[in-house]
Amino acid sequence: MALPINIESLLKNKEIESNRIEYKRSWNPRECIRTICAFANDIENLDGGYIVIGVEEKQGVPILPVKGLKPKEIDEIEKDLLNKCHFIEPFYFPRIEKCEYEGKTLLVLWVTAGDGRPYKASKEISKNQSEKYYYIRHGSQADGISLKELFENSSRIPFDDRENPFATVSDIDLGLLREHLKKVGSSLYELSTKMNLIEVAESMKLLSGPKERLFPRNIALLMFSENIEKYFPYAYIEIVDMPDPTGKNMTEKTFRGPIQYQLSEALQYIQNYMISEMVIKREGVIETERLWNYPINAIKEILANAVYHRDYQIKEPITLVRTPSYIEIKSFPGLNRSITDEMIKNLNIRSAGEYRNRRIGNFLKELRLTEGRNTGIPLAIEQLKNNKSDLPLFITDLERQSLVVRIPVNKKFLNNNDFQIRINPGKQRTPDELKSNIMSLLSTGNYSASMIARKLGYKGVSNAMRNALQDLINNGRIKVEGSYKSCVYSLY
Repeated sequence: MALPINIESLLKNKEIESNRIEYKRSWNPRECIRTICAFANDIENLDGGYIVIGVEEKQGVPILPVKGLKPKEIDEIEKDLLNKCHFIEPFYFPRIEKCEYEGKTLLVLWVTAGDGRPYKASKEISKNQSEKYYYIRHGSQADGISLKELFENSSRIPFDDRENPFATVSDIDLGLLREHLKKVGSSLYELSTKMNLIEVAESMKLLSGPKERLFPRNIALLMFSENIEKYFPYAYIEIVDMPDPTGKNMTEKTFRGPIQYQLSEALQYIQNYMISEMVIKREGVIETERLWNYPINAIKEILANAVYHRDYQIKEPITLVRTPSYIEIKSFPGLNRSITDEMIKNLNIRSAGEYRNRRIGNFLKELRLTEGRNTGIPLAIEQLKNNKSDLPLFITDLERQSLVVRIPVNKKFLNNNDFQIRINPGKQRTPDELKSNIMSLLSTGNYSASMIARKLGYKGVSNAMRNALQDLINNGRIKVEGSYKSCVYSLY
């Protein structure tokens, strides 16, 4: 089976932690079996790792250009690997892919966290099997506290990696799988065009169970199903714009579908309708200063963190509410217990606990929608500091049942009397883009032309805006009601 990974990512450590990759010039059964055992035990909860054979290394760094393997060597390795994996108990066999890189052939063993954990392997690989040990962290033996931790971790399978016995393989959309592989530049993409749904899903480790009784894992339903609401009816993002505390002129927008699309579409909506830029030009000073009411990358990291860490069994959506003075993002549950109240107060929010949805995190990281590995919130804080904004407030209850992150608006947007220029991000749009934006906005409510212009980031109603509105009316997409000075546009 081929694996959904770009070989360049493995050789240049792009988006994959270095401690999840081992390089071998040639096949060494004794070392490789121990490493396979360690990756399959996955004591650090990193979702396994990779062994790349055909590459020399120095202190863990691959030496380029790669040496590669001869066809005869690959055949011998594949045959011997099956035999040697019987020295792992319970039996574990990694997925294998032959990869071409700069004219050389490499063999990649993809070792995912095993469902049969904990695993142990023979100390010596021989016909007479020697005593077996539990291996962790690149082949070192587990003992004492680490052995206890291994057994404890092995009894807990993250929610997103559990099989869903109420769903069927047909709930997975093959087009969504292929689209993801193409977006991340996976070597599996071209092969997937000749594979059926089960073959592609198995290659991406999205199925569980024996061949005669396969079920999709929750990750498959959350990210690669058009029927996500059938199994997770509250798995959506709701955005509320509340310009007045009384709720007057409040607008709501809901984002549904696969969670990665929810996240990217919600961020695009926020970028278009909620982010404003201020250009400050002082008399006698050549340089201008640019500030945003909210730095979009800070919003991105915190919202992505909510999607990544939420409990999809809780019947509450993720909500984002904007008021004139702050944005609040609420998700369920709250921060885990490894993050103390003192850490929250000091904004030193780095979890030492297990990940609830590590597969979601890996997929979102591939799509560059999150940083992962406890770096998202520190990055958001850095973005706010660079924007001269106040720091966020993390609000959680005693039982840690929910989390609210309040992001204050840059104070200069509350009082801009001293500044000469203030603009919104009304970027140059093509006529089709402008009409699409208008349609998206009108799906949230009815607005006047001036309000449409403001929400799309323009200072006023331009000729391009008037032409777009008229074209939509002529094509029967929208309608207009009221007199000239008080007309309101709405969808048909």
